[in-house]
This record gives sequence, structure tokens and C-alpha cells, in this order.
Amino acid sequence: MIFNPFRKKSNPSGKASRAKRGNLGPSIITSDVVIDGNLISNGELQIDGEVNGHVSARAAVIDINGIIHGEVVAEDVIVRGRIIGPIRAVHVHILNGAHVQGDVRNETISIENGAFIDGKIHRVENPLNEAYSEPEVPTASSYAQPDQSFGYDEPANPPYAPNGTGAKPRSE
Repeated sequence: MIFNPFRKKSNPSGKASRAKRGNLGPSIITSDVVIDGNLISNGELQIDGEVNGHVSARAAVIDINGIIHGEVVAEDVIVRGRIIGPIRAVHVHILNGAHVQGDVRNETISIENGAFIDGKIHRVENPLNEAYSEPEVPTASSYAQPDQSFGYDEPANPPYAPNGTGAKPRSE
């Protein structure tokens, strides 16, 4: 009370201050930040650094230097940087120079010329309620062994050798 004697006393529950904080700008992860773990926000995230984990927010902007190794779940996703993992969002915007390696589940999507996508794009009614499941990767044992026969009998010694090998034709 020394600094401002006329200041109103704060609400002990803190509800008003929490509501006020929710109206602040986006949470920004700058280019010198690396996060190893999941990132969850009820607001907007602007990621220009690196996240090694899943990202969940109301809105997510992956800037030019931003890299995410994990799933991104948000109502709105704008990609200028790189996402290596699946995206689940109502609205997805993949801009020129963006790099996405993973499946995209969305209601609406826009992709600019110059964007790179390596994955499937699925339009679904409510992508935020769907859980991501890893695609089944075939194992070596699930492949049938190829037939090694060529349908004709090969002689053990060919009747001639290609030119330049120094081999002499075989006499029969």
C-alpha cells in the first residue's frame, strides 16, 4: 500500500485478473528457444523457435524459423515454417515456403504456391475431436518373398561372354 494508497484491493479468487490476462496478445516462442515437451495454450501461440513435442492452442502460427516435431492441434493453424508431424485444425493455411511432413485433418485448407506438403490431406467435419493414430508401418515379415525364378532354365555357364571381358566362347 505504500506505492498506491488508492488502489482497489484485488479479488482474492483472482478471477478478474485471469480474465484480463486472457485478453493479452499471443504467447511468442522466439527463434532462440527450444522446448522439449508439449506446449498447451488456451490462446494464440506464435512459434519462431523449435518445439519437440505436441502443440495445442486456440490458434497457432508457425513462423518462418519455427520448427515443430510433433502434432499440432488448434482451431486455426498458419504455417510459414516447418511442421514434422500431423496437423488437426478447423482452418489450415499453408503459406509459400512452408514445409509440412505429416497428414492434415481439417475442415478448410488453403495452400499457397511454393508450399511443400508430404502427407495426406483429409477433410473431416470435426478434426479437433479426432485422435491421431500412427499409421501402421509394414514390417519386413509382412512382405511376401519375391519369386526368384525367371520362368526358364538358365545354363550354369553362358555360351559366350560379353565383348571386352577377355573370355573366349565356349565350344560345345
